[in-house]
Amino acid sequence: MDDSLDRTPVNLSPTASTLGLPVLHLQATNTTVTNNATLNVVSHDQASKPLDDFRRRFRRPLAEFTGTMILLIFGTAVDCQVTLGSNRAIAGAEKGVRTVQASSLQSIDKSNVLPQSFLSVCMGWGAGAAFGIWSSASISGGHINPAVTLVHLLFRGFPLSDFIQYVIAQTAGAFTGSLLVYGIYNQAISVQEGGLGVRTTPGTASLFVTFPLDFMNAATCFFSELMVTAMLLFVVLTVTDRRSAAAPPSTLVPLIIFVAVVALTACFALQTGAAMNPARDFGPRLMTAIFYGRNVFTYRNHYWLWTPIIGDFVGALTGAFFYDLLIYTGDDSPVTKFISKCLDRRPKRNIDARLETMSDVDQKV
Repeated sequence: MDDSLDRTPVNLSPTASTLGLPVLHLQATNTTVTNNATLNVVSHDQASKPLDDFRRRFRRPLAEFTGTMILLIFGTAVDCQVTLGSNRAIAGAEKGVRTVQASSLQSIDKSNVLPQSFLSVCMGWGAGAAFGIWSSASISGGHINPAVTLVHLLFRGFPLSDFIQYVIAQTAGAFTGSLLVYGIYNQAISVQEGGLGVRTTPGTASLFVTFPLDFMNAATCFFSELMVTAMLLFVVLTVTDRRSAAAPPSTLVPLIIFVAVVALTACFALQTGAAMNPARDFGPRLMTAIFYGRNVFTYRNHYWLWTPIIGDFVGALTGAFFYDLLIYTGDDSPVTKFISKCLDRRPKRNIDARLETMSDVDQKV
């Protein structure tokens, strides 16, 4: 036997030739499989591309939609929980009474008004505001309020196109959040109203939108909303002012807004409901118009327009004006720009007057 044959290495790997398969055929098959996989990936990417483009283009409005929806889910749900829970026909044991606008619900025994029930309402709205801001702040800034967005437009150089998108998204989010809660409590609302499909205004419509107490006149309602919204915007601008040494970290801003909403609701909600947010009222009002009719808009000479819409916008601008006038030091506000111009002109005139006086003295000497 030839030793050279024994020393020849044996290839035990299952190549195409050892398997009796044409090499070209095997390579072509692998290429086809690879191409098919690539085509599948490409087709999947092409299918998801429109959705990705939509999200990328409207990422910030979608964040505002989500944040405002969360606000309304928490807020209107706590209103329903506290008010409807006071009816023994709905809850086996009394769960408390909603004191805010309780006079609009004729079936509620007002002697059962409990402080802890009102605190639940305050905490629910405050938690909704905090979670709504937390969910959207890193993407859109967490406005979740057209009044806040308007202030940024007029006082902080916010783009007009973004303002329009934000307001639409915030209103849609408020509409959606209140609609979801209405769907959950629909049957309990029917029990509260005394019949399936019975819906009264204010009645149970006040679970979702704001109405004034009966003795309130239009002027008092307007200035009540103006005051509470001005206070809210003053707080918002204070805690988000990066030029202030006392400004908290951005991660703590939602917690501070929680405290502010709880406090402002506790102080101002009795008479008008303290909307503080045009979308918080207008979005749910559109929803209630579907089930309660047009009375939610025509009530008391279109109360919805003058108080929770115009009143809140004017209040927000008022709060922003006084913050920039008294505290803000940035140069991007029209208020600070105007003040800077006035201060720049005044010293110049004083210096010119002093120079003229010194010139006159020199001439006399």
